[in-house]
Amino acid sequence: MKPLLQIIIFVFSITIFSQENKIDSIHKIEELILDKKLDSASIYLNKVSENNYTALLEKIVNGKSLSYAEQYKFFTQVSNRQSVRFEKVSNYLNENLQEPENRKKINSDYVFLQWTHVSKLRDEVSLEKASQLQKDLENYVNSFDASNVDVQKEKIRITTHPIVMYQIQQDVKNGKKLCLESLEKAEKLGDKKLQIVFLYHLTDFLIIEGKLQEYIDVSEKSLQLENELPEHSPYYFSIIQHLIDAYIYKGDNNKRVTELLDKLYLNESTKIQTYSLYAKLISRLDNNSPLKQEILNKFEVSNVVEFVKKIEVLGKDLNPNDFFHILNEGAHALEKNEYYQEAIRYKDKALFLTRKIYSEDLSNSLADYKTEQAVKVKEQEIAYEKEKTSLYAIIAVLAIVLLLIALLVLRKIRKQSKELSQKNKIIKQTLKEKELLVKEVHHRVKNNFQIVSSLLELQSRGIEDEKAKELANEGKNRIKSMALIHQKLYQNETGLVNFDEYIQLLVKELSVMYGADNQVETSISSENMSFDVDTAIPLGLIINEIITNSYKYAFRNNKNNKLSIAINKNKDNDYQLVIEDNGPGLSNDFDIKKAKSLGLRLINRLVKQLQGSLNQTNKNGAKFEISFKDFNTRQLIN
Repeated sequence: MKPLLQIIIFVFSITIFSQENKIDSIHKIEELILDKKLDSASIYLNKVSENNYTALLEKIVNGKSLSYAEQYKFFTQVSNRQSVRFEKVSNYLNENLQEPENRKKINSDYVFLQWTHVSKLRDEVSLEKASQLQKDLENYVNSFDASNVDVQKEKIRITTHPIVMYQIQQDVKNGKKLCLESLEKAEKLGDKKLQIVFLYHLTDFLIIEGKLQEYIDVSEKSLQLENELPEHSPYYFSIIQHLIDAYIYKGDNNKRVTELLDKLYLNESTKIQTYSLYAKLISRLDNNSPLKQEILNKFEVSNVVEFVKKIEVLGKDLNPNDFFHILNEGAHALEKNEYYQEAIRYKDKALFLTRKIYSEDLSNSLADYKTEQAVKVKEQEIAYEKEKTSLYAIIAVLAIVLLLIALLVLRKIRKQSKELSQKNKIIKQTLKEKELLVKEVHHRVKNNFQIVSSLLELQSRGIEDEKAKELANEGKNRIKSMALIHQKLYQNETGLVNFDEYIQLLVKELSVMYGADNQVETSISSENMSFDVDTAIPLGLIINEIITNSYKYAFRNNKNNKLSIAINKNKDNDYQLVIEDNGPGLSNDFDIKKAKSLGLRLINRLVKQLQGSLNQTNKNGAKFEISFKDFNTRQLIN
């Protein structure tokens, strides 16, 4: 029997390994399709066994036309992967998706695909792009006969985007009104799936209003409609999660909570989402509650500490936002059961993860552009200096450095935890203080920027190529300019950046780096100029780029160097930034809008981001005049 058992285990292992390789190959094919590398995708296709989905991929690779249902299948398959940036998926869809040619009958598959596309754009890219696609979709739907039932249904469906926009703007009155009107129309048409959509969005406004019981009733109604459908809608599991949250918050309905939790736990695709919910439920139960013991038995653990450790391991494959809830709810459960030191440790883990997520989101817009430039520079370095470490080695070194930093931080936290000898009351107060650290995000982000700046400086010391070293230093300066923004946000209780103080500090930093040998008479006129973070970051980067160019090219040792910086508000409520120096200026035939240098191209892009205009002239030196709009004005225009 023993040899037979070994053979069975071996065959099972080979099967699992083969399945994992197949999944990796399919993911690689999808990425090659998005990158338009169809020849390489074709090679990988030959290595995987055929099924319905690989046949679909083969049609794409061979340039064959797809139905809208097939395009939707590829779209959802790729866009649901955490490792793929949705903007890349959206660009692929825009290039390959055409409106239906048949204008006599509305194509519901096309509308559903683009409706999903709008929702994803809104959540993961930008409201502006989502609203533009929404306008195109409305034009398509409105081009058909409004008396047709299918057209009426699609008109109702696409009202979800304006409803969500009202929710984002906290406009409960108009948002709830439109939601109820759409729900009523869906009920008259007898479309249960559409009713579920608008009942789901209605609960968002009920939460804003604080109507917990009405929120529960509406969600229960949605669940009842789900049970009447032949197959559940995409909202089904989200509705259950909302109900669990609401019942736990309300209390005194643990039987219904456990019923709903079982529905999620017994489903393999949603089981992983229940771990944070079980932790939340434990944090609301009495220490001697029989239900708490049932939960511990379900997870085969003897106490809450073991339970939290187990769900941390089980949830490691979740995306960062969902994994944060496991750590956070685990900390609350430990605190409730008087495991205070463990609660502090998990609260710190949650805080560290939040900081990481915020920093990554904040730098995404600039990181994409910088990555493209860094790849070009790296290719040149590899061509001229073959001995340079490869890109993958650099990434590995950075990963090791970050890991060491994380280990040092964890070691320090453990050391501090061991030294805690105060009473339980003082420990509870410490937990409350830890909660307040979340509010210091700007301060933490500023520190993160400084760490990145230090890493760049360390890396630049090993670069011998002057051009590459200059690019690294410029990147470091840009990071410092953003770090100064967050420093000012942290120091100012209004949430605005005082630009007079900011420019003074920025000029001081740049003068130390570039102007140690040059005497520069600097004039700054920006009193009472304060901006929000969405305006301050691009504006600070623009000022950084222009002043850097002045120090590099305009100022000399043998002349009276002058630099003038002024920000004023015009009568039409627009702002004007003027920076000028007394250097040689740019050539008269130079067109700044067609500039090829990284700094000037970045200036042009940031000016567009501020919905402004740029004018450069030469009169006794270079003069840059930039008009721009603040965040509120840009929002009104949008």
